[in-house]
Amino acid sequence: MPDRSPPIPVILITGFLGSGKTTLLNHLLRDPGMADTAVVINEFGDVAIDHLLVESAVENAVVLQSGCICCTVRGDLVDTLDELCAKVEQGVLPPFSRIAIETTGLADPASLIHAFLTERLLTERFTLRAVVTTLDTANGAGQLESFEEARHQVALADIVVLTKSDIAPAGAPERLAADIRRLNPGAAIRQVEHGAIAPDALFALVPEHPSRTGGDVLAWLNERAFEEAQAGTHSHHDGGIAAFAVTLDRPVRREALRRWLRSILSLRGNDLLRMKGIVALEGEDRPMVVHAVQNVLHPPVQLAAWPSEDHATRIVFITRNIAPQTLRNSLEVLAAREAA
Repeated sequence: MPDRSPPIPVILITGFLGSGKTTLLNHLLRDPGMADTAVVINEFGDVAIDHLLVESAVENAVVLQSGCICCTVRGDLVDTLDELCAKVEQGVLPPFSRIAIETTGLADPASLIHAFLTERLLTERFTLRAVVTTLDTANGAGQLESFEEARHQVALADIVVLTKSDIAPAGAPERLAADIRRLNPGAAIRQVEHGAIAPDALFALVPEHPSRTGGDVLAWLNERAFEEAQAGTHSHHDGGIAAFAVTLDRPVRREALRRWLRSILSLRGNDLLRMKGIVALEGEDRPMVVHAVQNVLHPPVQLAAWPSEDHATRIVFITRNIAPQTLRNSLEVLAAREAA
């Protein structure tokens, strides 16, 4: 693969034990539009590919009749993906245009997200398109209450797919959706039966990450959903996770923003599950987009123009055991110092 080719999109499929990850993945792979997909599964995974029919096998990978490549992580994810790319370059495996990674049921997706943001071999070749979390409608409420891993899988999701609603009690999908919105107001929620959703319908739910020249910044930020979550009450099983939005009317200097980001990520990064924002810079007519997952910051992007007439700084947070007022105060102090 030439170094200058566009980055390959990666879909991360996570979800608690028995939540239907494999069913969803197998349904997606049946779609002709997913034929040139490389599927990477954890060595403890249990992806049933028999019904997709194995066409040929190459060491740690199998090529399915659908055209998909399926391989298993045997150690480090970076090595696995590097090996896949090498085999494509050698002509041993067919080319692929996307990757779907299925995690184990107890995985915290943050570590994989970090890898795609910090590992040079991954950042040069791939871009994380979406985190898809499956949640069992019948048992999801109890899992969110009892397991931190389940809460993190939902908090870091771009899309939450509600499964097994056909065997869930009446009203369970609506109650579970309310729990999800408290944990992660920005996530799209879709209810499916037997994993049946078309790839285009699934991935259309995720706005592209903003770039200097494109992307729906306001849809990506989804500030209104966070404001609505703040107006509601937190359930007793949120496990210290809070979702909220902060606005600032005064712009801040670029260097001050850099210092604030560095301070927050170094001091409380592990508990800053996700942060997204658009920031007004002092003396500049173009805003900066910031995005962090725990203590890893995406490269900030300065937009070509403001996406609306509202030029206030708006940042949305999903945190663990951090009082919303703490972050709100730190931003207000930052702006006040800059104005002094």
